[in-house]
Amino acid sequence: MLKSNTGPSYQELSAELDQLLAALQNPDVPIDEAVKLYERGLQLVQQLEAHIKTAENKISKQKLQAAGEQAERQG
Repeated sequence: MLKSNTGPSYQELSAELDQLLAALQNPDVPIDEAVKLYERGLQLVQQLEAHIKTAENKISKQKLQAAGEQAERQG
């Protein structure tokens, strides 16, 4: 759907986060590895939030443009 020119798509990041969460649910994961997985999870969440913010900004811009066009037609 939304793909950044410089990085993975929202879907790719979400899939990686899902895999990471599944790995963290394994009680046999060593604590050092769990910490690394947790840190990576935080990075993924930040990247996912950036994708969402970008999408929200695009939608807001489109709404403003549509409202402006409608006002021009009515005015």
